[in-house]
Amino acid sequence: MNTQLNTLPGNQQQTVAEQIHLQGRGLHTGRHATLRILPAEVNTGIRFRRIDAKGDGTEIPAHWSRTKELPLCTCIVSDSGVQVRTIEHLMAALYACQIDNALIEIRGEELPIFDGSSRAFVAALDAAGSVPQEATKKVIRILKPIEIREDGRWIKIKPADSFSIDLTISLAKFGPFNWSGPVDPVTFKQEITCARTFGRLHNGIIAKIATRFWRDPVCLGANRQSALVLVGSKVLNKGGLRMPDEFIRHRVLDTVADMTLAGAHIKGKITGYSTAHRLNHKLLRTLFSDESAWCFDLNIS
Repeated sequence: MNTQLNTLPGNQQQTVAEQIHLQGRGLHTGRHATLRILPAEVNTGIRFRRIDAKGDGTEIPAHWSRTKELPLCTCIVSDSGVQVRTIEHLMAALYACQIDNALIEIRGEELPIFDGSSRAFVAALDAAGSVPQEATKKVIRILKPIEIREDGRWIKIKPADSFSIDLTISLAKFGPFNWSGPVDPVTFKQEITCARTFGRLHNGIIAKIATRFWRDPVCLGANRQSALVLVGSKVLNKGGLRMPDEFIRHRVLDTVADMTLAGAHIKGKITGYSTAHRLNHKLLRTLFSDESAWCFDLNIS
C-alpha cells in the first residue's frame, strides 16, 4: 500500500521558472555563502549540492533520512560526510511557494540567514516564478497517531483530512504562546514566513565563546539583523516584534520546514509543546519506520 504513488490529474508539481542567485552570511558559522536555486525535473524533489572546495559535487536530498543532529538547525549530510546546514528557512519558503523540485547549489556549508525568517527566500522565489510540470504532487496520509516525548517536550502527528498544526511554547518572562490553524501554502506564506528566529543574548554569547573552535560552531553569525535578540523581558531589535506572537509563529515555520523532509505533502495534524528540530526529525524517522502509520494518498483534493 505504501508504494502506490499519486497519479491523479491536477495539483501538478512545480519547479522554479528561472535561476535564482542569493548570498549572505550563515547564522551559526558566520561565514559568507552564495547559492543558486535551479529548475529540476519532476519527482526529483529538493536537492542540495556543495560546489565549494569542501564539497564533492554529490547531491544531497532534503530528506529525513539524511538529517544530522546539530544544535539549533536542520542539517543534511551525504554518504561521504559533506553537510549543508540551516536549510529550514529555505525549505519553508519552497513549501510556501509550492516548489516541489529544485536543485540548490551552494558555495559554503551553511545557507544565509538573512533577517532570521523566510521572507528573503520567499521574495526571491516569487520574483522568479514557477512552472507546472507533468506530474502530480506526492501526498501522504497519516493512518495512526505517532508521538515523541523527550525532556518535557513533545510532538505528535495524527490522522486528519488536511495539514494543520497546533503548537505551544512557554517563553520565560514573555509567557506562553499558542498557534493553531491550517498550514496550506497560501496561509503559511501570509501568516508564518515573516516570523524570525529568536534567542537570549546571554545564551548567544556563551554559545559563541564555547563553540568558536568546534567542528560545528553555533551562533557565530547571530546579531540583531539576523535574529530576534532577547534580554529579560525585552526585545532588543529596532521596531520590536512583527506580530505579538512572532515567537510561536517561527516555531511553526521550523516545524513545517522539517515536515517537508517527508518528501511529500502531509495530510495529518501536528500538535506539540516546546518542539525542536531534533524532535521533528525523530518524529519523521519513527513515522516512516512503521509502514502501518502512513500511506500515499490517491485523493489529493
